Amino acid sequence: MLKNRYFLLILSMVLFFSVFWFTQNLEYLKFPKNTELVLFMNGSLYGYASIKSLCLMLVFPYLIFLLLFSKKERIVSLVREKNRIQAHHKIVKSTIIATVLYVGIYLSVNLIFSFLFLGNKLLTATNFYSGILFYLLLLFLFYLTIGFLFRIIYDITASIGQALIFGAFAMCLFYLIDWIILEGLYWTPLHTLNFFDLWLQNGPMISEIPFVLIPNVATALILYLLSSNIFIKKDFYSYEK
Repeated sequence: MLKNRYFLLILSMVLFFSVFWFTQNLEYLKFPKNTELVLFMNGSLYGYASIKSLCLMLVFPYLIFLLLFSKKERIVSLVREKNRIQAHHKIVKSTIIATVLYVGIYLSVNLIFSFLFLGNKLLTATNFYSGILFYLLLLFLFYLTIGFLFRIIYDITASIGQALIFGAFAMCLFYLIDWIILEGLYWTPLHTLNFFDLWLQNGPMISEIPFVLIPNVATALILYLLSSNIFIKKDFYSYEK
């Protein structure tokens, strides 16, 4: 029964991302097949891999996927848990697995349809394969951070609905502040999301990888520690009431 639920959940995400891919790239499929088309379809401003899509359109589906993938928490079980750190580690493990699956499905759909419509020659010429492997790690850290933020909000409010709404709203607000108020002039974690676009344009940027990953790892680590601290101090009895 549990395996069937996970299978249906993964299948639904494959279908969702497939529809999303075509809605974002349908107009580009009419263009001549060249390296510029690869950039158009994977650019950071528009299309399937745009920063706007990642921050505004795909955060809420990620949180829903995370929620449905994770086992339902029972207050009685958590209260009886002798080691709260161990209980939190189980939650983190589930979050990590769900995030890997979500990002993996998202990029696999892009890889498959890009291969079918653009061909291996164009993808190889633009270093698409190596770029998407690095992008997998980058997006994993990005959405893992959002997953930790969701957990923090949930543990504070004890409301799944509020955690979903405020978690998605926080990313929308962050995006608007970054690109409208700050006008992209100052560095924020969102700026690293255009690295796949730059990789396709300029080729492998191996020397830049540490500068891209370290800030994202640090952000995820900070939110993990904050989430762990809040969970350990959480009053489960008052939440149950």
